[in-house]
Amino acid sequence: MLNAVLLSFFFGMPAIVAVATARNLTFPPARALMFWGGCVAVVLAAMVILPMLACDGSLMTGYDTCLGSAALGETVTGTLPLQVLAGKIYILAGIPLAVFAYAANLVLGRKPGPA
Repeated sequence: MLNAVLLSFFFGMPAIVAVATARNLTFPPARALMFWGGCVAVVLAAMVILPMLACDGSLMTGYDTCLGSAALGETVTGTLPLQVLAGKIYILAGIPLAVFAYAANLVLGRKPGPA
């Protein structure tokens, strides 16, 4: 259980940090990309994390019972392809978009200094 809690923390925390730090960006498109992309990332991470914390089993082998209910475990196991897809999108698209937003903010979001 401790492994699932630690994995869920380190898997989901970047999405929450993206939403929380979006208002610090000065370039408006980068700020919007970080905020709304972070919101989508939170949903994608939750799709992977919640079954991991509430069910017995794993993402790769399927879940047996969820919160004491075998029927709920079968339902969650039926959505495994969707959970794997959500994890892939979160990792393969979310991280590059966050880096792009941060880089765009650094390059284009600078305020003019004193002349």
